[in-house]
Amino acid sequence: MFAIALITGAAVASTLVVGDGEQYTTPQEAVSQVSDSDTVLIRAGTYELAGSITLTNVNNVVIQGDEGTYLVCNSMTDNVMWIMCCNGVEIRNLHATHADPSEHQSCTGNVFGIDSSSDVIIENCDINGCGAIGVYALFSDSIVLRNNYIHDNTIWAVYYDNEGLLQEDSGHQGLTMEGNTLVNNGQRQTERVISSGRASGQLAAVTNEDGYLVISFTGTPDDGLRVCYVAVGCSGPWLEMLMDPEEYIGKTIDYEWRSVVTYSFPGEYIIEITSMSFPDRG
Repeated sequence: MFAIALITGAAVASTLVVGDGEQYTTPQEAVSQVSDSDTVLIRAGTYELAGSITLTNVNNVVIQGDEGTYLVCNSMTDNVMWIMCCNGVEIRNLHATHADPSEHQSCTGNVFGIDSSSDVIIENCDINGCGAIGVYALFSDSIVLRNNYIHDNTIWAVYYDNEGLLQEDSGHQGLTMEGNTLVNNGQRQTERVISSGRASGQLAAVTNEDGYLVISFTGTPDDGLRVCYVAVGCSGPWLEMLMDPEEYIGKTIDYEWRSVVTYSFPGEYIIEITSMSFPDRG
């Protein structure tokens, strides 16, 4: 009887594989068939989503991507993934993002939404906008964010227990953050663009100041030091600059800039970089 019970229990847990030539061709097809203790394994590739991948009312489920697994949500109002009324969920090794909005659209969906759930682990994921918030947790407990790269979200990197975060912080009961990189996220919403233009200068410094990416230049038109914030969604090698600044310091950089008034610095003008390139690096 005991042996039969073990065999029956082992049969309950399944691995649902997503990819070309696999049992499931889209992540949502697999997730909709998940039962307690199952694993969804997503093969490498780019998966375009019409709406959210929604996981509901299951326990002890793992969703894991191979290296090079990208989830791209084409809906500007949906989360890339919703986790609702679940207990014990692990999300690993996913690049999760939204498609770039059109000129007249704004992206209000989050990347990961966690609602009324507990014991949720998200680790080794690339979590970026244009999503409004990287990880949004509502009525949830025992959330662990570990070794994620959370960037370019337009409002907050993480929102938990009615508080938005732009840098790693485990001072909240029920939220654990370990080894994450949070940079170039928002809450610096532009209220008004005062002026804009193009310029060149020599890169002097790159810093991550409380979750804001800040760069400075010498050799600007007035030959002084120009300090600029990097706009959320900026095009160019700003991540490479942050990870290995010594390779870029002193190099000539061409950049597009705008002078703006923002909501987070009332009454202050700041200069934002919207695109950048290094002509002497090819």
